[in-house]
This record gives sequence, C-alpha cells and structure tokens, in this order.
Amino acid sequence: MKRTAIDCLRRAALSIRANFGLVWLRLLQELLFAVLFVASLVPPLVVLGGAALFEGEWSEAALEGWIAGLGDQLAGVALPLTLAVLASLVIGLLVVMVWGWFEGGVLGVLVAAERQAVPGAEDRAGGWRWFRTFSLRDFSGWGGRYLWRFFWFFHLAFTVLLVLLLLMLLLVLGAVYGGESWGPGAAFGIGCGGALPLVFLFLVYALWFNVAQPAVALEESGAVRGSSLGLRIVGRRLGASLLILLVAIVAAVGVGLFFSIGQWTAALFAQDSFTALITIYLVFGLLQMVVGAVVNLYVLAAYTSLVVAEAGGAPR
Repeated sequence: MKRTAIDCLRRAALSIRANFGLVWLRLLQELLFAVLFVASLVPPLVVLGGAALFEGEWSEAALEGWIAGLGDQLAGVALPLTLAVLASLVIGLLVVMVWGWFEGGVLGVLVAAERQAVPGAEDRAGGWRWFRTFSLRDFSGWGGRYLWRFFWFFHLAFTVLLVLLLLMLLLVLGAVYGGESWGPGAAFGIGCGGALPLVFLFLVYALWFNVAQPAVALEESGAVRGSSLGLRIVGRRLGASLLILLVAIVAAVGVGLFFSIGQWTAALFAQDSFTALITIYLVFGLLQMVVGAVVNLYVLAAYTSLVVAEAGGAPR
C-alpha cells in the first residue's frame, strides 16, 4: 500500500498523541544513556590521574599538563589501565543494552499502533484513538523482546558510521597530499570531487538509520534483515524518506532557535538575580528536552508509518 510522506506525518501526529507516555520514557532513556556513557569514561580517567583536573579551579593549563604527562603515566599503570578499560567496555555494553531495551519498547509500541490503526484513520474524527496501544506492561514486553535486535543494530550502524568517517579522513589526507604534491588546484579537485559522493553517502546513512529502526521492530525481522529492508525502502521511497528527514531537520532547528531566543529574552529581565537566572535556564532546558523528545518520536513514528505500509504483507 503506497502511503505519501504527508500521510505518514499526519498518522505520526495521531500516534504520538495516542501514545504520549512514550515521551517520558524517551526522556528517561536519554538521561540513563548520558549518565552511563559518562560513567564508562570514569575508570580510565581515574587510573590516569584525570580526577585531579576536577580538584580546585579548572584551567586549560592543567588540562595541557595532564595530557603532556600521559606518556609517563601509561608506563606505570599498564595493569590497572587494562582493568579500567575492561570496566569501561562492560559499562559501554550496558549503555547499548539500555538503549536497545528502550528502543525496542518505543518501536514495538509504534509498530503495533500503526498495525492497529485502520487505513485512513488520519481522515476520521477521533482517529487518534485507533493508535492507542501504549502501556508500561506492553512497553516492557516489547523492550525485552527486541533488546538484542537493537543491541546488534546499534553495533551495525556504528560500524557503518566508522567506515564513513574513515572515508572522510582518507579524503582529507588525499586532499592534503594532493596539495603538497601537485598544488592547490589538485587539493581543491580531490576535496570537491570526493566530497559530493561522500555527502550523498552520509545522507543515505541518515535516511537508512531512521528507516531501518522500525524495520528491525517488525515481527519476523532482525538486526540484519531489518537493516536490509530499511535500505530497500529508502531506495524505492527516497523522496518520501527525504521529506520526512527535512521535516525533522526544520523542526529541530526551529525548536533550538525558539528556546534559545526565549531563554535569552527571559534572562534579560532577570540579570540582577542569580536564582532567577538559574531557574530560567533550568525551566527552558527541561521544556526543550520535552519538546525535543516529542519531535524525535514524531519523526520516528512517521518513518514507522512508511515502513509498515511498504512492508505490506509482513507478518504482525
């Protein structure tokens, strides 16, 4: 069943309205991810004496001195550093597992909502009620069921991203080498000639990453199968996928500008009160996080609508 990008965006709005509880869980996911990620950096930092950077007043000179002394410290802490790196890897795996559990729960609910809502629900009065599938019990069930799918999808997507970053590094090195060997014209030609296909690859990656996630959450899918299906959908519905991504970019930029201007304007009226300034920054920061989570889920729901329609006869 063909579904336009506008139809997907309209259905996504109804899906988020019906399952608004996902917003609070998305915020919890982001908080836990950030805390655990920072925790994964602590063991090597402590072993290498990085904790001293946070004792007393922070200074750039202290950071430069710590970096300069890393070579001497590495020689004397080989075993503790090895154990610290292993601890970081364990915490890092836990970070991905937490992400996978939440992502599985979110996508499980969104896919179930799309399958439950009848075609044309977006054109009916009260059509949003057709999308209501959220409950903490179901969310937890989907999360546990799809945890390992998204665990492996994360590593697959991260590996592809590393390959693209490596290609970008090779392009920069090639441009530098060309400039030193044949002059500025060669550097410009190599840089521009390689930048266009590389930008296209990054664009395809962004589209694939968003489309593949709901594809991974289809009932008889998986990390590899869902990734493959996502790439095929991007190929045959490039225009629709790109339009949804453009909406996501415009919404993200708009939210950022709105809250930045609002925060700056409100701060002008509270310059004489430190407490008021802190309160303003906290309130605007929290509101921006909530609205950002809504936008993020809205875009994900739009891609879910596209994937479910394109999957057609895929089992429930």
